[in-house]
Amino acid sequence: KILECFMDSNVEWTLKSLISHLNMPSTTVYRQVSTLTNQGYLIQDPVRKSYRVGPKLLLLASTILSQSDLRRSARPELEKLSLVVKETINLSILLEKEIFYLDKVETFRSVVCNTKIGSRAPAHATSSGKAMLAYMEPAIIDNYCNALPSMQPITDRTIVSEDRLRSELIKARLDGYAIDDGEIESGLFCVGAPIFGINQNVLAAVSIAGPSFRMKAELDVMIREIKHTASNISRLLGGIYLNQAAP
Repeated sequence: KILECFMDSNVEWTLKSLISHLNMPSTTVYRQVSTLTNQGYLIQDPVRKSYRVGPKLLLLASTILSQSDLRRSARPELEKLSLVVKETINLSILLEKEIFYLDKVETFRSVVCNTKIGSRAPAHATSSGKAMLAYMEPAIIDNYCNALPSMQPITDRTIVSEDRLRSELIKARLDGYAIDDGEIESGLFCVGAPIFGINQNVLAAVSIAGPSFRMKAELDVMIREIKHTASNISRLLGGIYLNQAAP
């Protein structure tokens, strides 16, 4: 539970705030935090007395990422896609109501996407999140929509309406891709498509991210290429991409 508090990027906790947040006995939290710090999983700022992620936890995370079959299988396809569209490519998975960025191929063009490997974002504000949510069980979608009013919008274009989210998820399932038009970052346009595994379950999603003016000018190409890449990765993982028709 203590380690889960440090899942957000650049987060720091004081001992007092951890105790309050976890609602656990102070002696228990102090003992566990001390052990984690001594072992290098957390480090303490000597001035602020706050704790943050330590080198051993970062090493463990990087080892897990490097050993991921999904990441290893998808990486060559992500690189090919980046060469074709010359924009930032992201690979992500769905963790409850957020997406987790598993891999990224940077672009060398002037305007780039600010996502980071290991960071998270609300699923409904991203093309990848919507592409994956579209194939979830109705109960999962209902649960997400019920929680939507409690989520703070990230930009003035972030979805806040349950009806709009449901409509976009239906469209994403019919089209085989989803878009995010300035919903996670102003001026950023993304196109994402789902990746399927052996049992035709959605395992992940791949997305292209770039500035709106470039992405919209070549939208047909972006849609075609993201679906092609999602299909290739799905096939590598033993699945079949369910919507391979070109737009």
